[in-house]
Amino acid sequence: MPTISLSLTLLFNQRIDDLGGNWQYAAANAVDATGRTAQLIATKRENQNCNHSFPVSMLTATVIFAPGAAGGVAENLTLQGVHDLQTNDESGSVSAASPEFAAFIGGPFSFDAAKGALTISTPG
Repeated sequence: MPTISLSLTLLFNQRIDDLGGNWQYAAANAVDATGRTAQLIATKRENQNCNHSFPVSMLTATVIFAPGAAGGVAENLTLQGVHDLQTNDESGSVSAASPEFAAFIGGPFSFDAAKGALTISTPG
């Protein structure tokens, strides 16, 4: 099964409160074993909303690879899943992708926060 393995370095993680609860916005630089670089942008709905707490928060993240040709749209993968509030680990699946990564749509991903390692696999 093909996989993408990325090492992430956190750039920022900022909490924003609003009337409905709170959000976290995060970004990271990423690199794979071949040296290919990417950036990750994530939005997480945190664990409280209208006085109700949850053990995980919902997560949407996009991995954006460096654009190939001048003026071209960057290749990308969109990840959706959950962020565990105790471990900071994340898991879910690929919900959308640019043509280069279309085979990954529906495949699982996992993020090991202690190692800073993001692994994305094709379905099956």
